Amino acid sequence: MSAATKAKSARARATIAIRMLKTARQLGRSFDDCFEMFDGEEVVRWILFRAQTDAELARIITERGFGNWFAYADKTPEQKELL
Repeated sequence: MSAATKAKSARARATIAIRMLKTARQLGRSFDDCFEMFDGEEVVRWILFRAQTDAELARIITERGFGNWFAYADKTPEQKELL
């Protein structure tokens, strides 16, 4: 059982995913678990919320091929609730 499956909230899983994005050479099953607890959209929104003030995270998101998340957030009205 990964830390993501034990986490109690989307925000906690976003923190775990961010840590993996910043430190793991390869993202595997544990990273996927962060988004598969029926609140993956909210996890992405929390990651993007943090990326607004963390330039390193924003760069890593793009470099690792998740840059499409930024376009997705623009189309998600719930994003405004986190700002």
